[in-house]
This record gives sequence, C-alpha cells and structure tokens, in this order.
Amino acid sequence: MRHLAVLGSTGSIGTSTLDVVEAHPDRLSIVALAAGRNRELFKAQCERFRPACVSVAEPADAAWLQAALNYAPEIHHGAEGLMACATCPDADTVVAAVVGAAGLASTEAALRAGRRVCVANKESLVVGGALMHQARAAGAGQLLPVDSEHAALHQLLDGRAPESIREVRITASGGPFRDWPLERIQAATVEEALNHPTWKMGPKITIDSATLMNKGLEVIEASVLFGLKPEQIQVTIHPQSQVHAMAGFHDGTYQLQVCANDMKLPIQYALTYPERLPGPVPVYDWTQARTWTFSLPDLERFPCLGLAYAALRAGGTAPTILNAANEEAVAAFLAGRTSFWDIQACVAETLAHLGPQPVQNLAQVMACDHEARARARAWLDAHA
Repeated sequence: MRHLAVLGSTGSIGTSTLDVVEAHPDRLSIVALAAGRNRELFKAQCERFRPACVSVAEPADAAWLQAALNYAPEIHHGAEGLMACATCPDADTVVAAVVGAAGLASTEAALRAGRRVCVANKESLVVGGALMHQARAAGAGQLLPVDSEHAALHQLLDGRAPESIREVRITASGGPFRDWPLERIQAATVEEALNHPTWKMGPKITIDSATLMNKGLEVIEASVLFGLKPEQIQVTIHPQSQVHAMAGFHDGTYQLQVCANDMKLPIQYALTYPERLPGPVPVYDWTQARTWTFSLPDLERFPCLGLAYAALRAGGTAPTILNAANEEAVAAFLAGRTSFWDIQACVAETLAHLGPQPVQNLAQVMACDHEARARARAWLDAHA
C-alpha cells in the first residue's frame, strides 16, 4: 500500500490522481491533500478521502474549511501548509502538482525526506533541477515524472545503458497555431490561444502549448531527468498525440511509446512503478484505422522553443530566468496587458539582460527567480 500526499489536489493532475487512487483502493490511499482556493471541491475531496493532514491557500480558507468539514483533520495554510503535507510522516509518496515555481520548495523537501516524488510540476526541475538531484541523493528518495512525455521516456529508457542512446524525441501537438502563418500568430487573441485542439488544461499551460514554451520546458526537464545533452533531445510535431516519445539507439533503431490521451496513465505509472496494473483508462484500440503524422517545429513561428534550448545550453540559472519571465509574460497576456508575440520578446530580453550564474542553493535560485520576474514586469510595463 502506498500512502499519498497530493499537492495541488484540485487541479487537473490532482483530480486525475484521485481517480487513479479510487481505481486501486487496495494499493493506494490518501493521507495528505493540499490545494489553493477551490473551497467546495477541496471540501468534497477531503470528505471523500479523509486525509489526516490538509492545507489551503489562506488563513480564511483554513477557517472556512475547519467549520465546513464533517471531520477534524490537521489544517494548515500557505507555504508552511504545503511543506507540512509534503513531509507528512504518514506519506511515502508525494504527487507534486502545484503550478509554477511555488512548488519548488515543497518538492525539494519531499525528496530530502526520502519520499517517492511523482513530479508534475515541471518548474521544479526546470528551475531547480540540480537542487532536486541533490535532495534526492541526500534523502535517498525517488523522482518519477508525471508529464506524459517524460513518463513515456522513462518507460523507453529504464534499464538502458546511457551509451546506447543516440537521441530521444518528445512529441508536441503543435497547439492551436501549428498551421497558422507567422503574421496571424503574432496577432493571436487570448481566446484563440486557449483553444487547444487536443488537451484540456489550465490556462497557463495552454498558452505555453500555443507558444511551444511548454515543449521547451519539457526539453530542459528531459535533460535533468535523464542526463541527456541538449543535442540528444529533439521535438517532433505530432498532432494526433498518440505517440508520446521516441528513443533512438546507436544501432539505428527507434522505439515508440503509445497510449491514449489521458493523464491517468502516466500518473498511475509513476504511482505504481515498477508494477503494471489495469487502470481507469480503456486499453488502446488497435482495431480502429489510424493515421499518424510527424513534422519538425518551425522556430521562426515558435521562437520560445529556441529560447528554451538556449537556456539549457547556457545552464546555471538561465532556465530559472526563462521560466520566471515566461510566467510573467503569460500572466500579462491572459490579463490582456500584452500581445501574444510579446511573450517571446519579453522572455528573450530578460534572458539577454540577466546573465546566468552557477546554481548554489534554493535561496539563490529563488532570488534569481524574483529578479527575473521584476525585470520581465518592467519590460512588460514599458511595452504595454
């Protein structure tokens, strides 16, 4: 039996995780839940799973929850609450699904506490990859990816000798603008950018998919997780989103990982590894006729992908700068304060202005994150 703490339980990854738990009541249980401000959903989750340790965003949310619940768990709030759930003594597995750099400290703490961490918070690896490896080594924990592409790579590369791997390819749907001309992309509206053709996700990650920054962050994540060089990680546009990753070996052969478009599959893989269990998703149906297409990304129309590769090659705190500037620019775009094309311009300028430094510790990384956000906000204000 695995005892889970789910950080970000009311988001898409969190709710899918709880569906997987319900499908395996003899293998998985919930001991801690942390969420933000979705009070009613979180209350329902708490009463459904009855975790002993819970956390919400603000003191007012905690007071409301205490009065509303039909049982009496230990209730926390804010950053301290995230840490309490991440290091809950009863938890041996932590699902890190808090969006953005806010999840960095709790993910590191869970690894340092020796937990199996199923990481859906890619920023933890992009911003603090070296720190995550240090924490894992210090606590003898495990780090397993929940992103569909990285779960696919884990399945393809697990047990492989590193010297046998020539390259890996992670796939991208291409987002809503994959066939648009450059001029139309530059003038894209928020509504158009949020109209993803394949996945239903939160607004921030959906915008990242439209710019291909999401895939750029995944390139950095793949490098951190699997020790791959930038030139070993390629991106392939695959609109059908059925092939999630490919591994190419030095003998010239490739292996592909295929499954349905459902995040419950990589979540269950991370939770139950190395077992393979029946799950809450129908088996892939090979009786249906299917056509798969593959193409290369266009870096002129999607420069954010090129910026992510540049940050990975620069190393140090460059991925931190990239991520922070992107979060600020995407938030400004969603709020109607900047244009779609200004997202990449803001990220490029912030990277150019702030030179990367070697990663030393969490405090330094968070200070760099703060400085990059301030620089990005100043650029956005100047170009509003």
